[in-house]
Amino acid sequence: MDRRVLERMLVLAAALLPAGAAGEALAQAGWPSRPVRLLVPAQPGGSTDTLARIAGQKLGDALGQPFVIDNRSGAGGTVAAETLMRSAPDGHTLGVAYTALTVNAVLQKVPYDTLRDFTPISLISTSPLVLVVGANSQVRTLKDLIQLAKAKPLSYGSAGIGSGGHVCGELLNVMAGIRTVHIPYKGAGPASADVAAGQIEFQFGAQITTQGLVKAGRLRMVAVTGARRAATLPDVPTMAESGLPGFEFNNWFGVLGPAGMPPAVVARLNAEMLKMMALPDVRERITFDGGEPAAGPPAEFRALLASDLSKWARIARELRMQAN
Repeated sequence: MDRRVLERMLVLAAALLPAGAAGEALAQAGWPSRPVRLLVPAQPGGSTDTLARIAGQKLGDALGQPFVIDNRSGAGGTVAAETLMRSAPDGHTLGVAYTALTVNAVLQKVPYDTLRDFTPISLISTSPLVLVVGANSQVRTLKDLIQLAKAKPLSYGSAGIGSGGHVCGELLNVMAGIRTVHIPYKGAGPASADVAAGQIEFQFGAQITTQGLVKAGRLRMVAVTGARRAATLPDVPTMAESGLPGFEFNNWFGVLGPAGMPPAVVARLNAEMLKMMALPDVRERITFDGGEPAAGPPAEFRALLASDLSKWARIARELRMQAN
């Protein structure tokens, strides 16, 4: 029998089954049966986009269908999240998410429920951010930046409201007792370019986003936001070492689907992601870009989402953080 005819018969048979059984039948009938769209809440070139392209290529090779990157930047990731939420839960539309998914749910009204409207697949990695200033800036240390901010108005850029760069900027404001102005961009890359050009004074950006301009002599790294120095940046002190004890932040990145995905598809995706994250070239690339591999089971990812919502709600109350 022709393979295409067989696939149509299986799909028709699955349609006659109860919803759950239909999903399982389709999962066993050759999912994915067409290219998979991978929504990315960022512009091309940044850390989120880079991880999405690594994951998309490896998963596409493993599953026999291309993963098509669909960059949907805007509103700190909310545009991509809403698009994912409204997609069919058949495994042919997935999304890469990062910390902003939970932060935005606390700071502002969003069109999704983080725990109800998505199916966690697996984390990919975690990574600290790097505080950078322009190469021509008089700022060389965190203390220099704080002193300058107390003397005149400063602005900082981020990939958008709720992004890691936004959160770190607000944490700096509260913990250092300063007030700087947040300028949200559609991606971290444009923010880095404006720091380098002197249009804004500083940014908390991913190492992968900022390192090109650092190597070109246009940006200067001041501190990292992790609890310890980054292995790839041993000479760059932490924010705590630089005068703000207790300042710690790490971005997380993971893959989600819409709510209601067939369990068999989720299990297959998770298994392939665990295999992908065990590959030496993937681990080396993530580590080289300043991150740490963090793949695990869906339940672990869901637990992170729940704990993040609780953590950011508490921090937002204590530090009086706002979206703008």
